[in-house]
Amino acid sequence: MRFNHYLVGALPKLTWDSELPSTLEKFLDDHWFLLESLYDPLKDILLQNDLYNIELVLRSQIPRSKAGPDQGPQPIEIYKPNYLEVEDIVLFLQEPFQNMPDPNFPEFIVDYFLNHRSPQERVDHLEDLFIGYFVYLQNCKSGFVRYYGRIATVIRTVLAAQRILQLGLNLEEHLKGDPYIVQTILENRSSSDLGLKSIFPEVVDIINLFNKEPVELEHDLDRIRFKLMEEVGRETPFGDHILLSYIIGFQVRDIWNSLNKQRGERILDHIVQG
Repeated sequence: MRFNHYLVGALPKLTWDSELPSTLEKFLDDHWFLLESLYDPLKDILLQNDLYNIELVLRSQIPRSKAGPDQGPQPIEIYKPNYLEVEDIVLFLQEPFQNMPDPNFPEFIVDYFLNHRSPQERVDHLEDLFIGYFVYLQNCKSGFVRYYGRIATVIRTVLAAQRILQLGLNLEEHLKGDPYIVQTILENRSSSDLGLKSIFPEVVDIINLFNKEPVELEHDLDRIRFKLMEEVGRETPFGDHILLSYIIGFQVRDIWNSLNKQRGERILDHIVQG
């Protein structure tokens, strides 16, 4: 564990309702000389922005119905900070194996796009990509990133289970995620907490959110994630995990700061519709 007394002490106040001190991109740029030792876990955390950006590019590749005049291709507003630019994503999607951004690019992303070839098929299975990401986090070197990956996998798998149950589909056939969590849900599908309350006390709150509209659901879900990150490691207040949990909270807030209602509905729709 490294101690970061100066940076932790100087962190701008960050609550769910507070005004952001800047964008996350600017915050990282301004403090990079103090954060450089956290490059690897930060890169793993910020990879989620790149997955959101990949989704935006994918959705732009699906032909739309000709309901009005053709306005031509629209510029894609990507989430920052990011590793891949739009041009890099387009090339990667064309030939995932040949156009990997670097030799260490996560295998789960490459495998996903090798297994799903058409833009529509790739969009239809996006939930698998995001669950793959959170499972990937559970195998990272940083203990805090592994913890975050476990929490996020539980949340995502619970949402998938609720969606499948509401659609009347077969859980055994369609539910994917962490094998232990999936098995627990399958064995406790009739329980109000899906058998997960002892593992993840917030599971009931998440289940109760499910009947909300997609954007409202995701908004309240991120409030839960933000609160969990805020409570991490208070007994050791100057460790790396404090900085990483702060940056995740900042990332969550920064994304919501960039969304208007229309864009939010478009981006978050897959969470409920699958």
